[in-house]
Amino acid sequence: MTRWNRIPGRRSRVAASVALAAGCLFAVPTLAHAAPQTVVTIQFDDGNADAFQWNSLNNYGFPATYYVNSGSIDTAGHLTWAQLTTLSQAGNEIASHTVDHVNIKKLKLADARTQVCQDRVNLANHGFQPESFAYPFGSYDATVETQVVQYCGDNSARTVSGVNDRKVFAETIPPLDPFATRTPADPKQGTTVGTIEGYVTSAEQNGGGWVQLTFHHICDGCDAYSIPAANMQALLDWLNTQVTTGAVAVKTTEQVVGGTYTAPFCC
Repeated sequence: MTRWNRIPGRRSRVAASVALAAGCLFAVPTLAHAAPQTVVTIQFDDGNADAFQWNSLNNYGFPATYYVNSGSIDTAGHLTWAQLTTLSQAGNEIASHTVDHVNIKKLKLADARTQVCQDRVNLANHGFQPESFAYPFGSYDATVETQVVQYCGDNSARTVSGVNDRKVFAETIPPLDPFATRTPADPKQGTTVGTIEGYVTSAEQNGGGWVQLTFHHICDGCDAYSIPAANMQALLDWLNTQVTTGAVAVKTTEQVVGGTYTAPFCC
């Protein structure tokens, strides 16, 4: 478990003056400043089958968060319930993404609640404890936040934007709004490893914080939102160097946000 370092306090000028005036001979130790802490969460959306191979984020022991649509599990091109169990047992988080990957902002309230609440129920019925949510298409508003996601019992919800290299370099810890957590742009075809690494180093260089890296497909050009397996491996190799030097910690969404687990219900 990563131990969070407190930013050391400063010895006041008044205290220093008093020490000098008293003729103190002892040396007052200089407190070293702790390095900013950056936390990375690796996330896979939609429950696509090609995400299973990265259960081994494995070579490095990195946990990931898998946001899945329970209605598509055990269907062609998607993860199976057995694979989700394997992922969970390896320390990964299984989280919610609606039953059918629909834009809940466009639904009537009752239908939106069914999509979110029932998704949690379905996951719990297979032995998981869903605590985190990701908005399909990043689509949400204040009503969706409070009367759907919070109502259904999740502890957080993720968007698909809000972090950039101009003003917002990372989500805060704890998040500014846990039901609208901010991310860099989703990697897709043409996104270089250097660009993704830059999301992390920008955070490191600007006070630290939480960087959520969201992936959909890991394959060679199978989808617009895909990156090659070689690029994913190169990213993990690089990220491991950041972890080894103590610059970065890798955690699941739930490990960053925390909170009490609420048993699912519908609706």
